Amino acid sequence: MMKSIHPRLLLTASLAAAVTTASLPAVADISLPKVLSNGAILQREQPLTLWGTAEPGEAVTVSVDGEPSVTTQADSTGKWHLSGKVYAAGGPHKVTLIGNNRIQLDDIYFGDVWLASGQSNMELPMARVAEKYADEIAASANTRIRQFKVPKVVDYQTPQTDVPEGSWVAAGPDSLPEFSAVGYFFAKALEQSEGVPIGIVTAAYGGSTAQSWMSPEALQAFPNYLKQAEQNAKPGYVDRQKAADRKASDTWYGYINKHDKGLADNWLAADADNEWHPISMPGLWSERGVGEINGVVWLKKTVTLPESAAGQTAILRLGRIVDADIAYVNGQQVGNITYQYPPRIYNVPQGLLNAGANDITVRLITNNKDGGFVRDKPYALELAGQSIDLSGQWQYRVGVNYTPTPATTFWDFLQPVGMYNAMLAPLFNMPFKGVIWYQGESNVSAAAEYARLLPALVRDWRKHFKRPRLPFIVAQLPGFGAPTNDANQPSDWAVLRDSQTHVLSEPNTALTVNLGLGEWNDIHPLNKKAVADRLALAARQLVYGETKLAVDSPAAYRMSIEGDKILISFAHATQGLVSKGEPSGFAIAGRDGEFVWAQAQLQKDHALVWSDKVKAPTQVRYGWADFPAEARVKSRSGLPLMPFWLSLPEQEPSTD
Repeated sequence: MMKSIHPRLLLTASLAAAVTTASLPAVADISLPKVLSNGAILQREQPLTLWGTAEPGEAVTVSVDGEPSVTTQADSTGKWHLSGKVYAAGGPHKVTLIGNNRIQLDDIYFGDVWLASGQSNMELPMARVAEKYADEIAASANTRIRQFKVPKVVDYQTPQTDVPEGSWVAAGPDSLPEFSAVGYFFAKALEQSEGVPIGIVTAAYGGSTAQSWMSPEALQAFPNYLKQAEQNAKPGYVDRQKAADRKASDTWYGYINKHDKGLADNWLAADADNEWHPISMPGLWSERGVGEINGVVWLKKTVTLPESAAGQTAILRLGRIVDADIAYVNGQQVGNITYQYPPRIYNVPQGLLNAGANDITVRLITNNKDGGFVRDKPYALELAGQSIDLSGQWQYRVGVNYTPTPATTFWDFLQPVGMYNAMLAPLFNMPFKGVIWYQGESNVSAAAEYARLLPALVRDWRKHFKRPRLPFIVAQLPGFGAPTNDANQPSDWAVLRDSQTHVLSEPNTALTVNLGLGEWNDIHPLNKKAVADRLALAARQLVYGETKLAVDSPAAYRMSIEGDKILISFAHATQGLVSKGEPSGFAIAGRDGEFVWAQAQLQKDHALVWSDKVKAPTQVRYGWADFPAEARVKSRSGLPLMPFWLSLPEQEPSTD
């Protein structure tokens, strides 16, 4: 017979048990990094690689679809790493992990996983080019194409082991707007050509420099960047700098908002018609005689609409604006973008438009002397199947003119090491098929240095991924900037493109040429599919071994003097070179270094160039400009001739 226990004794026993339990160390569950999650595509034909954390010494067992399991053990720091079977392409699979807890990953596919990295032209999402590729988005449903998007974060002190968030997402009309446009089209091309699932891990940060993605060890060869990285790593330094930048910026914007006459006097009002001045738009202040502006300019245009337009929805297109704008229709705000690069495509809601006169007003903020509407972009009000052109006569008033916006450090994207630590290091255990890299715009100010910087980055990544021959495919920058007729115009963009060719000094690399795909007035050209298709074509040869493809752009490798002419020899041009119209884009110079535009005659895999103005030529350039509009020579397969600068050995070109 059980003896009864007094309730007070029961309470005392319960408390003792609670104290004992609380004093025991917590049992750590096994955990996985975000990139190893439901829906992941993992690298086929390589040992299954998984990693994570657990309690020190804890056994971690992994099985796929219930097959015999593989076991590993967490080390003394709680980290574990497992290398399992090799799997062929396909899925879906279930991956089960058992330790102190149980994790099941569902909908796992094996295929090829590519790392897509760089700056804004790699980051740029399909949403930004949705109008151009509307049909692509509508037909994009494909569970065999998936993206993991690494969050845009930085760390200046320590390489991280995981990212703060992220998940694998399959391509489809609802999800595709968040995909990297270049990454998606690259994946689509490979999924079609290779017939395997393609995963894209997008780790890109708009405005980032190459040194942002490099380790301190790699920056030993670049002391100025290493010094900045060491400064940034000091506790509190970056926070103080950011705070100072924010304070300076807030003070500037506070001043212009307080002193803007347009806000104070309500220039949005319909009767605020006095003192407006005529101006032709699009154009920049320097082109329209407005003068230097650091502050606010108000612009207004009145359009007359028929009765049928009253109350309709519409789209207001304001091209590209330097620098920031707030757009209004009949006094109501319809859009706001705070920096110069995104296209202005604003929805005008139902009920805002009137029959008769309608005012379109833009409050435009110029940060540094010259702003306005960028030319050769669409400016229109679209409704009811018609497009009303908004170019031409506008009116303007200066709301406030102050000093230029205070210089800032542009935290975080220009700083060394930050993205390496926070966005790249968490991926080092991930087996990748290869890397596609679209970056360089933010290194243009030190373009010649990029010839050393980019190969150093490739070596650095290969070291930390423990893949000495990790395939690395680089997108050479297309054209950007106002075209020029000056054959001697210096060009940092041309130097940067030339510097990008130095990546080919590293084994297992490729470079795609993108002349003809840029827009002179937009650093973010819309034609992302053609860029991606060229990257995919290079991958098919470099990585997948399709040797019969016409992949490489023609490239000049030698010049010789033929009387008063220069004979240029080209690689990758065995089928000959072609040009739409007369071959152009060539310039030659003698020993004085003064270049003049040259005539050219294409001769299969050679070109003969000359000018009556240069009797003893020693140098030749092609496509050597920010935006080489006249560089139209291609291979017969349609790939553009790579820009170049050749000279006699005793007169090597200077790119400094």
